[in-house]
Amino acid sequence: MTYAIVVRGEALYGGLVVPRVRPSFKVSNSDLIEFLKDRLRDRAEETQARHQAADQPMYTVYVPDPAGNFNVVVCFEYQEPGVVPIGDVLVKVPKGVYARFAPNGDYHDLVEDVWAQVDDATASAEITRAYREEIEVWHGPESVELFISILV
Repeated sequence: MTYAIVVRGEALYGGLVVPRVRPSFKVSNSDLIEFLKDRLRDRAEETQARHQAADQPMYTVYVPDPAGNFNVVVCFEYQEPGVVPIGDVLVKVPKGVYARFAPNGDYHDLVEDVWAQVDDATASAEITRAYREEIEVWHGPESVELFISILV
């Protein structure tokens, strides 16, 4: 297991939402999430005028709600709210401290690899999850990073 403790600045995301999920590789690898990623990619190619490159990273942001559930937003990062497509969910993630995980090759599936590392780090008490926003960053089909909010 390899991870680094990092600070991520505030960020603004806009995209499509799936309500009431539990953060895990099973959600990230689900057919519904893949469908939403494909839809956003197709739309990005159609709407280059929105200052969004089709090759920019795509994000899967897990956002907690007051009831203790998580909603996942499949999205792109934006610099300002005015360029987020109408109808998309807008999420502002505050600056925070995260454990950054990258695949280490223990699993063939990249997203399962990073989530398994989170489970190991949590079980061994190396990190204490804050259960705030958790962010997967997809730099392409073969590159993912996972940022888990932690208590310091």
